[in-house]
Amino acid sequence: MNIKTHKVLPLKRITASVYDFFLLLGVWFLFGSIALWLNGGEILNPWVGLCIVFVSSWGFFSYFWLNGNKTLGMAVWNIEIYSLDGKKIHIKQVTIRFLVNIFIFALAGIPLIQIYFSKNGLAINDILSNTGLRKV
Repeated sequence: MNIKTHKVLPLKRITASVYDFFLLLGVWFLFGSIALWLNGGEILNPWVGLCIVFVSSWGFFSYFWLNGNKTLGMAVWNIEIYSLDGKKIHIKQVTIRFLVNIFIFALAGIPLIQIYFSKNGLAINDILSNTGLRKV
């Protein structure tokens, strides 16, 4: 397996994320509607709603990253995720990457600037999860 890193610049990462965000909205509406129906039409506690959003988001990304190495947004922009050690991606790597991505999103993508200073073009989420993004 070719484990050479090809730089995927922040703009391409962000545009793929925006595409995935719109898909994720549909997932949130589906799970929120099911939860509302199960609750008899009563509005849920905000913390329950936040948990539904968090778990469904993690499930969305985990499913696509583990089965095909890319989300639909990543496929549109010809990007795929891979393990830096050359093995198949596993659930721990996906979970770490997901949690760090939340941190990056909270900081408006500023940590992605590290890509320009890294010799391999890796961002903080790539390094901490031992994964990377490459052009297909």
